[in-house]
Amino acid sequence: MNEFETVIYDKKWYKHTSQVMINLPAELNAYLLSTLREMIAAFEDSMWDDDIQFIVLTGAGEKAFCTGGNVKEYAEIYNKKPSEFWKWGEVYGRVLDIIRHCGKPVIAKVNGVTAGGGFEFVAACDLAIASENAYFLSPGPRVGMTSIGGLSQWLPLHMSIKQAAEIVLLSREIPAQKALEWGVVNEVVPYERLDETVRKYIDQMINLSPASLHYFKVHINFWRDLVWSITWEHAREWFALHLGSIEPSEGLRAFKEKRKRQYDRIRDFIAEGGDTQFPFGPYLGHCTACGTKYLPLNSQYCLNCGEMMKK
Repeated sequence: MNEFETVIYDKKWYKHTSQVMINLPAELNAYLLSTLREMIAAFEDSMWDDDIQFIVLTGAGEKAFCTGGNVKEYAEIYNKKPSEFWKWGEVYGRVLDIIRHCGKPVIAKVNGVTAGGGFEFVAACDLAIASENAYFLSPGPRVGMTSIGGLSQWLPLHMSIKQAAEIVLLSREIPAQKALEWGVVNEVVPYERLDETVRKYIDQMINLSPASLHYFKVHINFWRDLVWSITWEHAREWFALHLGSIEPSEGLRAFKEKRKRQYDRIRDFIAEGGDTQFPFGPYLGHCTACGTKYLPLNSQYCLNCGEMMKK
């Protein structure tokens, strides 16, 4: 069954088990806004279907589980109108909410690179099985964003705070085996055995009390919900206010243009007194020639009529 464009939803993937697969392999399963909405619809359908008692989340192909949000979409839409990202964040939050609150065990089947929001999906899932070729990273600091949509909240629940900080502050990639040692995944197997292993986990749970598993999930979610409820609203606001500034503009465009990012130059700019939110001053300027308001205070010329600004 597949009623979607960027998700493959299989209600009969295994006995009493559905599979929700992000189907953008050419983009390393980097989701679009439409993908998030389709994921919500698929999870909601599984939640209401009593024949479905387990849900598997994965990505199409062998190269990637999910590499987070589509950077092109970020650069072309939200970098140009950052306030739209607040709305995007509402949809993204619903994906993580339904993974946690669908009432059924959710298993991440991690097949390849897992980055950004994909990493956060894994952190939200109840169990995770990874292939040997999988690796995990937080690329947010590379593009002027950061991992505050699940990783800052939930990585410290999987590992130590210092290990979580190492992953994010250094934007360091960790291979599947280290992810296992640090508690990110439950098991690492050859790619060819990934489906088989996930099904073995399901086989073990099928002969356990459904109500017991459901209620354990309610309890274990307490810790994730506690920190999420306090921080995610703030994170959405931060993105909506920050996404149009210099740092994400540089990072997103460097990624899109496939060139080396230049954050070292931005650090020099900061050291010299520059403001990455308002590099040409706050929007307090006013052109006396044409009456245009809200111009950068330090502009030499009016951005509307081109006349020299009076100080």
